[in-house]
Amino acid sequence: MSEDNKEKSAQAAKLVRNHAIGAIAAGIIPIPLLDVGILGGIHMRMLSRLAKLYDVQFSEQRANAIIGSLLGISAAATAGGLLRFLPGVGRMFFSMGTLTILPASTYALGHVFIKHFESGGTFLTFDPEKAKDDYDEKLVEGKRIAEDSFAGVKP
Repeated sequence: MSEDNKEKSAQAAKLVRNHAIGAIAAGIIPIPLLDVGILGGIHMRMLSRLAKLYDVQFSEQRANAIIGSLLGISAAATAGGLLRFLPGVGRMFFSMGTLTILPASTYALGHVFIKHFESGGTFLTFDPEKAKDDYDEKLVEGKRIAEDSFAGVKP
């Protein structure tokens, strides 16, 4: 890997990390569906910046479809997202888990796109079904990183 590519990868990883930290804010908001909107905005901004970094034409419509598709086919993200709609306990349980799942999903999404863009891919060539395994793997990794970030205090 050339020095320019290493620098670009490092910038991309930092960009993803910063957006993952920002995703925690979406989980703190106790208003149902507002947190989803904020997270969507964070994901869209992150993908837009990654596209710019990798000189890939950004398509908001295609990015929305990809995000929805990836989150929809990911069992871990879907199960966590559905828990929030359980009356009473569901919202409380989701709020505690949100401190790890939202930054983890942001981390996973970002790293899947870094890999895709570094291999020469674009939004038009992205296949969510092919990226599912990478996404699920990065989701677990991102959750572990988020949990470790709480200095031993699990949310």
